[in-house]
Amino acid sequence: MLFSEIPGNNQVKKQLVKSTKSNKVGHAQLFLGNSGSGKLALAFAYAQFLNCEQKLEWDSCNKCNSCIKHKNLTHPDIHLVFPTVKTNKIKNPISDNFVNQWRELIIQNPYISLNEWTEHLGDKNKNIEGSIYKDEASSIHKKLGFKNYEALYRVVLIWLPEKMNKETSNKLLKVLEEPPKKTVFLLVSENTRGILETIKSRVQVIKIRDFSAKDIVEYFKSKKMSLEDAIQLRKETEGNLGKIIQKVNNTTYKIDLFERFSKWMRLIYKTDFQEISNWTDEISAIERKHQKEICEYSIKIIRECIIYTFASNTLLQLQEKELKFVEKFSKFIHEENAIPIIEKLEETIKSINRNGNPKIIFFELSLQMIKFLKLKRKFAIK
Repeated sequence: MLFSEIPGNNQVKKQLVKSTKSNKVGHAQLFLGNSGSGKLALAFAYAQFLNCEQKLEWDSCNKCNSCIKHKNLTHPDIHLVFPTVKTNKIKNPISDNFVNQWRELIIQNPYISLNEWTEHLGDKNKNIEGSIYKDEASSIHKKLGFKNYEALYRVVLIWLPEKMNKETSNKLLKVLEEPPKKTVFLLVSENTRGILETIKSRVQVIKIRDFSAKDIVEYFKSKKMSLEDAIQLRKETEGNLGKIIQKVNNTTYKIDLFERFSKWMRLIYKTDFQEISNWTDEISAIERKHQKEICEYSIKIIRECIIYTFASNTLLQLQEKELKFVEKFSKFIHEENAIPIIEKLEETIKSINRNGNPKIIFFELSLQMIKFLKLKRKFAIK
């Protein structure tokens, strides 16, 4: 992958190129960014640039033997580590046993989420949470026992190191601190809270910012996307390029999150238990990833209500129909119930991840929402 293929984050790109050319390559670096940001793509572009045989001023040549192998993620000196799952067929869940599937998916869309990867592995209606197991650490140590095959730098790229359990992390501590000569660890993370402090203290953190509307226009320039459309898509996805790519490329299934949410809130307000039951039946019939999307969207609207009430309206990320809804609905969201509502929605997402019964989950959530929306604020806003 080339730096030029990734929109935005120009300062980070310059920093990575300069450090390479000045031979100041950190042996353990952590690319930190939100889901759908350019962190993984930038790590791939950096790995390719490190080993490019005919470097250009600000990018790889994309033509040499090394670049061609990096472009296909088949270079023998780049070792890919990512969350895997235990299956009936595969008892030893290390990345090498899943690398062909992961490589294929990442080449298509290097901005995917963990959920998209694990759903690719299993039943779309059965959510599996991936992990990086202790056997992975043993596999890494074994690989690092050999010399570099052909590249100047051997790269160990770990996607979502926060999914490593404690035993895996502890096994990698020493090699992260003192890797073999010309070995570079590139960690790509969305949440450092899940990473051991002893790991974090051994890495150089590179923060990757979210994509702007102009970045999105640049990415889709072949499709001639307007700035207005890019702004709208950015609002809908909170700048998650992985989701935007799916929205642009996949028109086979679209779920109107606003319609689902606004209908649900009207039923909650009316305390119409029969219709709430019918609504939960509808929701339980769709794929689990869409059930989670409804919860995530609900959290977004609750947060927008708080912004509308307590902050500047210029900070709102809403479509026109959403803004009209928030203007009325925000009267019911305040400091007494906003946090409990968001916590309950986050708990619901976890229940969906654990394959709970969606009818029970969403009906119970609805009952809690009725209770929360009836809470009165203690102090009136003047």
